Amino acid sequence: MTDTPPTPPSPSKPASESLTLRSAAAIAVAIVASRFSVDLPAGVAQQFASAIVDLVTTLGLIGVAIGRARANGPIV
Repeated sequence: MTDTPPTPPSPSKPASESLTLRSAAAIAVAIVASRFSVDLPAGVAQQFASAIVDLVTTLGLIGVAIGRARANGPIV
């Protein structure tokens, strides 16, 4: 009988939902806002950072889809 290595557990959530990633983005938004002397209301930096992470993820998926479509098409 052959021993197979155990399968590692799958992550419970995608990386785009990582609190570390979203917190880092929120800190970056707050730093940029303070650099331009913009006073953000409470919670706006987190919402804006979440929107940026979602936008980057979506654009990345669109880029992958376009790349795969072009790779599977005829070579001109």
